[in-house]
Amino acid sequence: MREIEAASAYFRQHPEAGASVLASEAKQPAGVAAERKANLVTAQSPDLSGALQWPDPEPLGPELPPVQAFDGQLLPEALRGFVSDVAERMQVPPDLPAACAILALAGAVNRRAVIQPKREDAEWTVTPNLWGGIIAPPGWLKSPVLGTVARCLHQIEARWGCEFENEVAEFEGWKQERELREQAWKEEYKRAIKKNLPPPVKPDESRAAPVARRLIVNDPTFEKLHEILRDNPAGVLLLRDELSGWLAILDRQGREGERAFFLEAWNGDNPFTIDRIGRGSIHVPACCVSLVGGIQPARLRQYLDEALNNTERNDGLFQRFQILVWPDFKSGWQLVDRPANAEAAARAARVYESLAELSSDAPLRLKFHTAAQELFYAFWAELEVKVRGGNLHPAFTSHLSKYRSLMPSLGLLFELADSAERLGEVTAVSLPHARQAAAWCEYLESHAARIYGCVVSPELHAARQLGERIRGAALPDTFSLRDVYQHHWAALDTPGAVREAVEVLCALKWVRLAPAKAGSAVGRPSECYQTNPACREGSL
Repeated sequence: MREIEAASAYFRQHPEAGASVLASEAKQPAGVAAERKANLVTAQSPDLSGALQWPDPEPLGPELPPVQAFDGQLLPEALRGFVSDVAERMQVPPDLPAACAILALAGAVNRRAVIQPKREDAEWTVTPNLWGGIIAPPGWLKSPVLGTVARCLHQIEARWGCEFENEVAEFEGWKQERELREQAWKEEYKRAIKKNLPPPVKPDESRAAPVARRLIVNDPTFEKLHEILRDNPAGVLLLRDELSGWLAILDRQGREGERAFFLEAWNGDNPFTIDRIGRGSIHVPACCVSLVGGIQPARLRQYLDEALNNTERNDGLFQRFQILVWPDFKSGWQLVDRPANAEAAARAARVYESLAELSSDAPLRLKFHTAAQELFYAFWAELEVKVRGGNLHPAFTSHLSKYRSLMPSLGLLFELADSAERLGEVTAVSLPHARQAAAWCEYLESHAARIYGCVVSPELHAARQLGERIRGAALPDTFSLRDVYQHHWAALDTPGAVREAVEVLCALKWVRLAPAKAGSAVGRPSECYQTNPACREGSL
């Protein structure tokens, strides 16, 4: 009451100030006018510095929702030592190499194995190709982690490349010999015709040219990738150092066909035919692409904010990234200088190589073991409650709906990884591996909540950014919207974004609308805000 009485007394003594404030309200948008009225009685004037007291500011809270900590027991036993070794030597969260290792596993298998999720319904099979990536700020070794994990696959492809070169050399020698035999046959044929003798039988020699086996692609054109898939029916792994570049390419005008192709390739078993004048028709019975890459949080926010609010681009492409991890990054660091765990790396390499040598002509077909089947049915029922409940953001709902195939895919991959030395004996996914798959889905759901949460409430992110600037004294005690957006800070580079951030901070008592100055010029006054002194660095 004292603050209100003091404010009333001030405006009785200075009626021109009250008139100025009310005049400015009439020219502001409804939301701004309402905010100004709400703050009028507590607005601090130069003469009331001691009369009006600031309320205690409410904490901003963490910017990102919490995520589950990674547990090494989530991984198949064959890959645990390798992932742990990479994480320790590079001093990165184990989530990063773990996600890359699972995506590399999916790329090594692709269409070489499938799983039938239901016990009796054989019509539904799942191909375990997966899309995903790692989300990390700059400087957190995204590229080295990707490169280290993918080295196993690069070594396989390098060996295939050497074999292909030998096959080409041998094929060229065979072609020369065939030409000589055909030439000799022609000569004999001519002599037989001249002598009126039965002509010799033409040699029936046909041999297909060798085809380059591929496991990884980096930056193929849409048409070239289609040709590679024609020659590699098992599928390939698309490895992108920066996912933001790949996503930007698909968003360009005129790339609609390429975008549609990747949407088909995510399923792993859809046919795709390209008909072109000059190139003819190329048919791929089942397009299958796994995908792995890295992306920075700022670029992720920007992409999702644009994609999820754009009707044409919101086609579910990003929701197909099932293995996405965004862990917490601790500032601590320690020097680790020791040799890599050669035994763990060699074991992981054997797993990838064994799976990559499986044939897609006769893929392994697995089901769930009896106990694992019941676990999957329980997982599925719980998932459908979430997906059909109508309580989640549509983008998050679309993402979770993909877990219907994610859980069986992970169970299959984990079973194959731990059974790489006896693949011929594997017929079912065991209960332990099904439990691992279900636990992975729970772990990934917490990361997905963080990812989509930063877009569903962008004003909270902007408020957090503005709060950090206020705490660090990057703004004066009284500032305007322009004082903020002219700096082009992340998430605060437009008047609208700054206004939304300020509204949040007003509600949390970090700032409040400053009164218009007496005798201000006619016209729309500058909209200024005052900072709660308790929000400066060292005060909270």
